[in-house]
Amino acid sequence: MVVCYSEDMYTIKLVQASDIEILADIFSKSFTQADAEKPWDKSHAEQYLLYWLAKQPDMFFAAFDEAGNPIGAMVVNIKPWRTSVRCSDGALFVSPEHQKQVIAKALFKRVIEEAVNKYNATSFEAVTFAAEEFPLTWYKKLGILPDEHAVLIKGDCSEILKNLSH
Repeated sequence: MVVCYSEDMYTIKLVQASDIEILADIFSKSFTQADAEKPWDKSHAEQYLLYWLAKQPDMFFAAFDEAGNPIGAMVVNIKPWRTSVRCSDGALFVSPEHQKQVIAKALFKRVIEEAVNKYNATSFEAVTFAAEEFPLTWYKKLGILPDEHAVLIKGDCSEILKNLSH
């Protein structure tokens, strides 16, 4: 089933496998632009988006221009949590040339509407860039604030294994 949501200049619908190659190019460009110190190449972006297409295809939406070309996408993971269902993880990206045209806002709205209506989701959590004021300021305007009770942790697997071996 194809779910469509139309705006004046674009349509939002579920991502198909045939969209992944173009979306990977958009993802790699937009994420590299957002943090040039942590660039994404197209190959890894494609692997990442294929992972999401397999994991949560019903929550992976893209915006398409009038010619039917993908211009951005959003995906979230739906998971049961302590007292409810939560939207977590995922990604939101729009091609650099289409940013600041409310496309990200429309994608976000479509995904959250679907999460609420289909899964009765009650909360949203994600990771965003810390080095720059944007997009955190945009998320704050939407009512998505840093969690004061949790912290993102990360480590190198070889270092972890080395430390676990002592």
